[in-house]
Amino acid sequence: MGTLIEHLPKELVGFGLTLFLSLLIGFERKEKRPVESERTFGGVRTFPLIALSGFLLVTSFPQSVLPYALGLAVVGLLLAVSHWASIQNKDIGMTTEVAALVTYGIGGAAAVGLYWISIAAGVIMVMLLQEKRLLEGLATSMPAHELTTMVRFLLLTCVILPVVPNQTFTAFEINPFKVWLVVVAVSSVSYGSYLLQRRLGGRRGLVLAGVLGGAYSSTVTTVVLSRRSKISGEAPTAIAGAVTAATGVMYLRLLILLALFSPELGAKLVIVFGSLALTSLACGALLIRASSQPAEAPEQPAPTRGNPLELTSAFAFAAIFLAVIVTTRIVAERFGSTGVLVLAGIMGAAHVDPFVLSLTQYVGHGLALDTAVLAVTIAAATNNVMKGLYAVIFGARAAGRLSAAILIALAVASLILLALIT
Repeated sequence: MGTLIEHLPKELVGFGLTLFLSLLIGFERKEKRPVESERTFGGVRTFPLIALSGFLLVTSFPQSVLPYALGLAVVGLLLAVSHWASIQNKDIGMTTEVAALVTYGIGGAAAVGLYWISIAAGVIMVMLLQEKRLLEGLATSMPAHELTTMVRFLLLTCVILPVVPNQTFTAFEINPFKVWLVVVAVSSVSYGSYLLQRRLGGRRGLVLAGVLGGAYSSTVTTVVLSRRSKISGEAPTAIAGAVTAATGVMYLRLLILLALFSPELGAKLVIVFGSLALTSLACGALLIRASSQPAEAPEQPAPTRGNPLELTSAFAFAAIFLAVIVTTRIVAERFGSTGVLVLAGIMGAAHVDPFVLSLTQYVGHGLALDTAVLAVTIAAATNNVMKGLYAVIFGARAAGRLSAAILIALAVASLILLALIT
C-alpha cells in the first residue's frame, strides 16, 4: 500500500521538508544566540531562506549544476564576511556559518528527492548543535589511546570488512569474508569488555574482573588472577571464584560465536554450555561472597591492559584461524572423526576460539554434526584443564589448587552432560 508521501508531488514534499528542517535549525540557533548580540549571523528567518535558495536553484535548473554552484559561492561569500565580522568582535567560532552551508545542502538534497539524507543530515546537525557541552566534555575526557582504539575498531568493522571478497578460494574452501568476520566478532567482544572495564573501573570486585576478563580471554584472566593471589593476600576462595566466573563467561562467549557461525551446532550445545555457564557464574559469585576478605580486583586486570585492538594482534588471530582451518580440513579428510577429536584436545589446550570457529566452516561439509559437537566439548574441556594447570603453576598453593579442582570438575561435567543428552 502506497504511502501518502508517494501520492504527493515531489516538489511539494521537497519544499515542505526543506522548510521544516531549516526552521528547526533556525530555532536551535536562535535559542543559542546571546540576547545582547544583535550582529550574530543566522536565525529563524536566515536559515530557511538559505535552504530554500538551494532548493529553488536545483528545482528551477534541473539540467545544470552551475546555478546551484554559483548560489553556493554566494552563500559562502556571505558567510565569510559574517565570520570576518565575528572575528573583529573577538568571536572566532564558526559553527553557525558551517551550519548554514549544511542547510544550503539540505535544500539541494531535498530538491532531488534525497529525503532520507536530508532528514538524517538535519536531525543530526541539530543534535550536534544542541549537545555542545556533552560533546565537548567527551572530547576533553576521552584519553587519546581510547580514540585510537575506537578508530582501529571502526577500521576493522566498517572499512576492511565490507571490501573483503565474500566467496570461497582454494580446495580448502577458504572464504576471506568469513575469516575477517571471525576477527571482527572476537574483536567486538574484546572491545566491549575493554570499554566496560574502562567505564566501571578496575576495583569493583573480583566478579567484575572475572566476567569482563572471561569475555576477553578466560585463560589470560586465570593466569593474571592466579599471579595476583601470590602478592595480594586475597582469600583463595575469592580468587577461585573469579576464575570460575571467567570460565562461565567463556561458555557464554562460545555459545554466542556458535550461534552466529553455525546455529545448528550452537543448538546442540546450548543445554551443555548454557548449564555450565550459569553454574560457573553462580559458583563464582558464591565463592567470592563466602570469602572472609574483601574481594577486590587487580588494579589493572590483563584483559584491559594496553590496546585490545592492536592490528598486529588481529592479523595474528586471522593467521591462526586460517592455519587451523587448513589443519582441520586435512585431519578430517585423512584421519576422519578420530583425527578431529585428537586435534580438538590439542587445540583446546592452546586457543579454543580459532578451533571452534574453524569447525563451524565444515559442519555439513565433510564433518558430521555429532563429531563437531563432541570436538567442541573436548576443546573447551581441555582448555579448562590447562587453565587449572596455569592456576597451580602461577597461583598461591591454596588458590591454585581450589581453582584447578573446580576447572577440572567443569571439564568432566561437560563430557558427562553431553553423554546424557546424546
